Amino acid sequence: MIRGALLVLLATAALAGEPVRPPAADQPALGYTYGVGGFAPEYTPPAPGTYTLPVIASVADHPVLTADGRPTTLFALKRQRLAVVAFVYTTCIETTGCPQSFAVLHRLDRQLAADPVLARRVTLLVVSFDPERDTPARMAVMQRFHAPCADWRFVTTRGAAELDPLLADFGQPVAKLRYADGTWTGLFRHVLKVFLLDEKNEVRNIYSVGLLNPELVLNDLRTLARAR
Repeated sequence: MIRGALLVLLATAALAGEPVRPPAADQPALGYTYGVGGFAPEYTPPAPGTYTLPVIASVADHPVLTADGRPTTLFALKRQRLAVVAFVYTTCIETTGCPQSFAVLHRLDRQLAADPVLARRVTLLVVSFDPERDTPARMAVMQRFHAPCADWRFVTTRGAAELDPLLADFGQPVAKLRYADGTWTGLFRHVLKVFLLDEKNEVRNIYSVGLLNPELVLNDLRTLARAR
C-alpha cells in the first residue's frame, strides 16, 4: 500500500493545475499534517461468510460524467452489481485521505482481476467532489495512470447542482478550506469515506481510515456475494 500511496501522490502532483498557495506570514498554518506511507491495520479481517453485513442506508441514482465526457448515472455504471464507491479529489495531498483511497482501490482492482467470478459482480467507482478541476479529461488521466484490470470507473459531475445531492445522499461532508481572507487554499476538508453497496443499492459498510483495508473490503464483497 505504501508504494500505491506514493504513486498516487506523484500522479496528484503531476495533475495539479495550480500549486497550493502557502499561507502568508500573517495567516495561520493549516491544521493538517502529511506523511509518507499507508495505513497498516492491526487486525485480521474475519473470513468471508462468517459474519453478516446489515443494511445501513440506501442511496438513489444520480447523474455523473464518465472519463470520456459521456453523461450517465451512478446506477447505469453499477448495473445491479456490488460496488465500492470512493469520493475523492485528484489534487488531495493528505496521505490518509484520497491517496489512501486510490491505493486501496488500486489493490482491490488487481485482486478482483485475479478472481474472474467476483470481478463480474463488482464495480469500483471513484467520484470526484471537485468538478471545477476534476474534469472528465483529468479523470481520464487518472484512469490511464491506474490502468484498471477489472471494472474500475472514474467519474465527475457537471457541477454543484449534480454534486451536492449526490454527496448529501451518501452522507459525505465536504467543504473548501479557506484562508482568513476568504481565499480558497485549493484544499478540501473532508472525512475519508468509502462505501460498500449491494445489488439493491443499499449501503452495507462504510470504511474510513481505521477500516479501509483492502483485505477487509474484499472479504465483505465475498460475504455479500455468498449471501446472495
